[in-house]
Amino acid sequence: MSSIDLFSQDTATSSFILDVLSSVNYSVEVHSSPSVSAPLSPIVVWDLDSFGSKNTASLAAIRMQFPDTMILVYAEDTEKYADIPNNLFDIILTADAVKLHLMSKIAKLKEINRAKLIFRERMSHLVGKSEAMQNLRKTVERAILHTGPVLIQGESGVGKDLIARAIACVYDKFVTVNCSAIPDTLFESELFGHTRGAFTGAQNERIGLFEDANGGAIFLDEIGDMPLQAQVKLLRVIQNHEIRPIGANKTRHIDVRIIAATNRDLKEEIREKRFREDLYYRLNVIPMQLSPLRERREDIEDLANYFIHQYAPAGEPYKLSDAALKKLQAHSWPGNIRELENTIQRTLCFTDPGIINAEDLQIDETIPLHETETVKIAENGIAYPVAGDYEEFREKQLDEEREFLKAKIRECGGSVSTAAEKLGMLRTALYNRLGRLGINTKDIR
Repeated sequence: MSSIDLFSQDTATSSFILDVLSSVNYSVEVHSSPSVSAPLSPIVVWDLDSFGSKNTASLAAIRMQFPDTMILVYAEDTEKYADIPNNLFDIILTADAVKLHLMSKIAKLKEINRAKLIFRERMSHLVGKSEAMQNLRKTVERAILHTGPVLIQGESGVGKDLIARAIACVYDKFVTVNCSAIPDTLFESELFGHTRGAFTGAQNERIGLFEDANGGAIFLDEIGDMPLQAQVKLLRVIQNHEIRPIGANKTRHIDVRIIAATNRDLKEEIREKRFREDLYYRLNVIPMQLSPLRERREDIEDLANYFIHQYAPAGEPYKLSDAALKKLQAHSWPGNIRELENTIQRTLCFTDPGIINAEDLQIDETIPLHETETVKIAENGIAYPVAGDYEEFREKQLDEEREFLKAKIRECGGSVSTAAEKLGMLRTALYNRLGRLGINTKDIR
């Protein structure tokens, strides 16, 4: 049973409110005095005419003591109370409007209250006191109030998924799409669906992920890996708010909040003709750039303690020693927050409750960062390239893969099929990989 606090003298309007709320199984606590001395329910209905000059002070007291409480105020003539600051209430109605819209407005307040609670829970995962994190939280709060597309950019492991979920806290639906995990040939069907018989093997109609997210939000993770043909389709969805399943004759209207994320430099991808410039500007309405952990080391202590609290067994206290904290802050964290989380989780598995010392922290040092040499010789004699940061390291790997595949195709006289056979790959899989790497087979000689 839902509960509401009604602050009002005995009036015709208050009697109406009681009758309506009792008819829909609400429990109502009536207060004839404006003083607040007990915890309040999530929703307060306040009669301004009943308390005159005491309204402002009393509403301010409620806001201070119970900041999450939603307040609906009403009066016969609301203009008489124009001097009351509008941050002291959420909705103001005339007495006549109360009789017409009471339940719809209460439903709206419940929806807002629920969204605030979800938002607070989601924001609690955005840990850190650095200036970058403080600015990020403010940007997320602003983004929630709008419906425009959001583009989140940052290295792998910085928490792009958490940001997306925080932004989408007001939606009941949240659909995640990992663009790097969908084969190129299935992109259109996965995103927009297909009709029965649209292609060989389409024995039943299938609803796409966009239609599944209708009325909610869709998170396009790793959008930099989306093939160009699918990018064209996505651009039309953003422009027209319509989709057309494969094989369908008519389009279908959808209302979806689009949130995209990538660890790639999309401007570089545009220069290399791997990402459409027009799609970039359609997505980048609300831009968010997430800093890597090595650029906000002041957040490492808060994050480490957060993960300790999250993963430590109940009743088993752990605490970082000063030496352990210094060791965490000295590491460059190429895997960012995800690597720190894994490190803490691993440490708790192999450390008894109590003080966590520096030697208890098993930090993976296999990817060296910020070193001056260009290669590092491992114990097995293999030379590994050293990059200035993880993205540069990853790009070096991709460049080496590009050169390897092009050399293999040249060895096979330019035949992708023969190269795929020698590599133990399916021909379509090799073509897909070449496309992801931006390699045009016609240019290989």
